Amino acid sequence: MNIWNPENYHGKGKKIFFEGWYFKHTDTLKKYVFAVIPGISLGKDSHSFIQIIDNNNFSKYYRFSITDFKYINNPFSVIIGNNFFSLEKLVLNLEDFSADLNFENIKPWPVNLFNPGAMGPYGFLNFLECYHGILSFNHNVHGTVTVKGEKKDYSNGNGYIEKDWGKSFPKSWIWASSNNFENYDASFSASIANVPFGKSYFVGFIIGFYLNGKIYQFTTYNGAKIYDLENNENKISFKVVRKKYLIEVEIIKNEGNILLAPKNGDMIGRVNESLSSEIKIVFKENNNTIFSSKGIHAGLEVNGDIIMDIKNDKKRKIFLKNNKF
Repeated sequence: MNIWNPENYHGKGKKIFFEGWYFKHTDTLKKYVFAVIPGISLGKDSHSFIQIIDNNNFSKYYRFSITDFKYINNPFSVIIGNNFFSLEKLVLNLEDFSADLNFENIKPWPVNLFNPGAMGPYGFLNFLECYHGILSFNHNVHGTVTVKGEKKDYSNGNGYIEKDWGKSFPKSWIWASSNNFENYDASFSASIANVPFGKSYFVGFIIGFYLNGKIYQFTTYNGAKIYDLENNENKISFKVVRKKYLIEVEIIKNEGNILLAPKNGDMIGRVNESLSSEIKIVFKENNNTIFSSKGIHAGLEVNGDIIMDIKNDKKRKIFLKNNKF
């Protein structure tokens, strides 16, 4: 039943495996943002962990033993040491970092019989190297956060939750997300990644746009296509189209911090993630603009040569700027 519950722990009985839940929280004043990733690594160096980054250059990996990791799947929760994570609450008791936060009104990627979350029908396959879930596009956050003795105002913050699990992160990918658009209840999340499939691969994508209670889905499996993709030194831009909907995306890159990433279950990879990038969105329906805004405190990762992988992809659903292949 975990297929229809992407939030749950999927590692029971696995020997080479990773799983990580990604919680990102913005404070009341929209000045401070941090991401915390509780997870488990099963491989040559099995352990559990919590890693944290923020937009003030804080980055730390807290290592725990396997026996420190405990989970419940109904309802979902994870405990690592004396730290607690669920879809309703988060408690951190770490050196240099503590938090006690409550979540309200989570907005997950829809789950139904034939589409178990963001992976869609690919979620039923048991041989993919990495699976992805979006557990809340945007939700209310209340509580306290203290970083190196300094308290942050989370009396009325907001949050985003997603997760990944499997054996390894992809060979190459672009990931971006923001739920801080001025004067809008909105959130945008995009993953574009190399997906090994049999003896070959394809570059797939999962893009979700939440706006005022509705989630618009643009994915490899529902007929959407990406056009005019560019990845330059300072920005990424593309258009994604599905039926009567079009999103024009411009991502402004900013500096980030290093996170550890899984490879064959072990946390031996290195990924640079920014929490201070920006995402400019223009959303159109039947060529009429219904949303235009800039999202701040955007998470951004760019890893590997995704452009070359797109060029060599025989199952092309992504087209580069000026169709340069």
